[in-house]
Amino acid sequence: MGKSFTVILISLFALVTNAQDSLCVFKIKGVALLKFDKAKKPIKKGDILNEKNTVYLSSTTNLTLINSEGKVFNLESTGAYNYSSILKNEFVENQKGLTSRYFKMIWKELTNKDAGKTIIGGVYRGDVLMKFPLDSARIASSKIKLTWTTDENISQYYVFIRNSSSDEVHKFATNGNELTLYKDNPVFSGSKSFEWAVSTKEFPNLKNIPFYSFTLINRSEYESLKSRFDDLISDLEAIGLSSLEIEETLCNTYGICK
Repeated sequence: MGKSFTVILISLFALVTNAQDSLCVFKIKGVALLKFDKAKKPIKKGDILNEKNTVYLSSTTNLTLINSEGKVFNLESTGAYNYSSILKNEFVENQKGLTSRYFKMIWKELTNKDAGKTIIGGVYRGDVLMKFPLDSARIASSKIKLTWTTDENISQYYVFIRNSSSDEVHKFATNGNELTLYKDNPVFSGSKSFEWAVSTKEFPNLKNIPFYSFTLINRSEYESLKSRFDDLISDLEAIGLSSLEIEETLCNTYGICK
């Protein structure tokens, strides 16, 4: 029993160590190759690299990687990079606490992509279908696009939007994975705060299904909320994200949507 327990502990330690001693591809512009076991393959977002790998960059490639501690590494010069040489290219521009916390979340999201759970945006709440907007999102856009997860065996979905002030509920039926409405739709009259849910049942008990909330805001409110992320925005700009990509980051990660 003692020997078995020791073996288990050693195995668990090895798994944890391997997870910590890895890098995950966050962003790639251009084409880069990853060498492993004498073979090469194109690198894509979400790929995991370790000390056994070598990365090959061309002159037009920019590659950004992150680790479990929220550190960022950026490669942009032609050449071959082994694991230790990648670690010498740490991005340290501003890298304050917010940036590290953000990339820790991204690390968890990318390395748990096969677990069927969404980590970004808050605590996982069980087998819910809703994807975006996130729970407690603030939306400044005149167009509100709701998206959810679908199952190939289910053809019909029912979307419920509830006015938080009046408790009035509107129901929509669709066979897709998204519903787009505009702010001037009567659904959004009389309040700025709403809740939404998606169900595969036409008449579910609304008290027993989870709802995500969202608030409609104006552009000045959006800019005020966005200013809280100035350090993160500066770091994301420095590693090559466009204005649109940064706006998508704020929306998809923090629920601040333009």
